Amino acid sequence: MPSEIQGNEVTMSDNSAYQPGPAMPDIDRAARLDYVSDRGERIDYEARVRLVAVPRSDEDRRPVGRMSITSFTRLFDGKPDRDRPVLAMFNGGPIVASTALLLSGIGPKRAAFSDDLDAPLRDSYRLEDSPHAVLADCDLIVMDAIGCGYGRYEADIDVKSKYGAREDARQFAEAAAAWMSEEGREASPLYILGESYGTVRAPLMAKTLLELGDTTIAPAGVVLMGTTTNIQEVHDRLRSVLAPASSLPLMAAVAWYHHRGSLDATDWREAIDKARDYAYGPYLHALVEGSRLPADERAKTAAELERIAGLKAADWLKNRLNISKDRFRSMLLADEGKVVGVYDARYAAPASPNYPVDPSSSRVEPVLAVCAHRFYNDLLGVDRSLTRVEAPGDVWSAWDWSIGGPSDSVPAGEHKSPFDEFDYAGALEYCLQQVPGFRLMVVNGAYDTITTVGASDALIASIDAPEGTVTQRIYPAGHMTYTDRESGEALARDLAAFVRGE
Repeated sequence: MPSEIQGNEVTMSDNSAYQPGPAMPDIDRAARLDYVSDRGERIDYEARVRLVAVPRSDEDRRPVGRMSITSFTRLFDGKPDRDRPVLAMFNGGPIVASTALLLSGIGPKRAAFSDDLDAPLRDSYRLEDSPHAVLADCDLIVMDAIGCGYGRYEADIDVKSKYGAREDARQFAEAAAAWMSEEGREASPLYILGESYGTVRAPLMAKTLLELGDTTIAPAGVVLMGTTTNIQEVHDRLRSVLAPASSLPLMAAVAWYHHRGSLDATDWREAIDKARDYAYGPYLHALVEGSRLPADERAKTAAELERIAGLKAADWLKNRLNISKDRFRSMLLADEGKVVGVYDARYAAPASPNYPVDPSSSRVEPVLAVCAHRFYNDLLGVDRSLTRVEAPGDVWSAWDWSIGGPSDSVPAGEHKSPFDEFDYAGALEYCLQQVPGFRLMVVNGAYDTITTVGASDALIASIDAPEGTVTQRIYPAGHMTYTDRESGEALARDLAAFVRGE
C-alpha cells in the first residue's frame, strides 16, 4: 500500500473567464491500492481518473465535451464485481469540480482535516486512508462538471449556452450512463449523491436517467447533502415568511454552540428540536400576521427569539421579527468584534469593515487544493502540466435556473417571469412514486448557514413520498459535514446503511 503522501503547497486553477481552448489530451490514469476498513477487512481497489464523452443531445451524438470522472472500484481477487451498487457523487457550484467529495472520506481517501478548529492549516496538508469509506458496500464515481477537473467542452461550443439546470442534469445523466455502459455496470443499482447545488442536479438527473432512450437507467435512490432543492421557498428574501422560520433551528444550534441565548438545551440536537417547535408554530404565525400582530404578542415573540437565537429582543423588534442568516452571522458575536462562518458557524474570526470574512472557507479550501494535487499528481500520476480547473469563473450570471414555464409546453429559458417553474423537488417526488424501491436520504450539518436544517424540514414536508422511503440525518458540523472527522465517519456509516437498504 502506498505510504502517506507528503509534498509542497500548490493551488488549483480558478479560471475567471473560461474558454474551451485546445482539447485536453486523453487522460486515463489508475492505481491499485488497499486499506483496512473499520470492520477489520482489507479492501483492495482501483482508483482511476478518465474522461468520458458526453453527447450534444438525444439526436446529435457528437460530443459536447468530455467529463472528468474519478472512480473507486473494489477488487475481488483482482477483479471488479459488476453487479455491486454504484454511488455517483458531485459537488455543486453550479459548476465546480467535486474535489470536496473526492477527499471527504466517503471514498477511500480523506484530506486530513484537523479536529482542532484552530490548528495550523499545514497539519491537514496530507491524504489519509478512510476506514469508514462506503467502498466496503458499493463502488463510487466522483463526477466533475464539464469545464472543471480535467474535462473540457469542444472548441465549437458556446459554453454559456450550456449553463442551465436542465442541460446540466442531462450532461450528468448521459455521463453516468456512458460510464456504467463502458464498465459493464448496467445491472448495478445506481445511487446519486449531490451536495449544495448538486441537490438541484441530483433530482433532475435521476428523472432524466429514466428518459434517455436506449441507455435508460432506473436510479435506486438519491442523497441530498446541504439542500438547495427548495431554495426558491427558503431563501432569505425580503418579506418571506417561510425563510426566517426555517432559519431558526440553525440559529438555535449556533447560539447554543457559542453560549449565546438562554435556551435550556443539553446539546445541539435538543436546541434544534426546541427551535423547530417554536419556529413552525408560534413564530411562523407571528410572521404571517406581520403588522397585524398585537404589540404585546410582538414583544413576547421577540423575547422568545432572544432566548432561542441569542440576539437581543430589541434587534428582533427593530427588524420586524425577521433577521437574515447573513446578518445573524455578523450580529451574534459582534460584542467580541467577530463574525461566524458561512459554511460552518462554529468557526469565528475578527470582522472586517473592508472585506467579507468567512472563517470557515479559509480553513477548508487551501487544504482541498493541496490534497487534490496529492491525489491526482502524486498518487495517480497525472501529468502536472495538465491544468485541473476547480471552477470556470462567472457561472451565476449566465445560469438558467428554470425548468419550464407554467406548463410543459413552455420550454425552459424561453421567457423570464414570476411564473417560471423551479419545482426541482417534483423530480424527486416523481421518482419516489414511479420507481419501485426508490429512496431518499437528506443530510445536513447543524451549523451550516447556507443550506439549513429547516430548509430540509420544509423540503421533506412538501414531498408526497411512500411511507419509509425518506431518511433525514443531521450531524454536528457545517456545510461540508465530512470535514469534521466524527461527523464524517457517522455520515459514511449512514450512507453505507442507506445503500444496503437498511
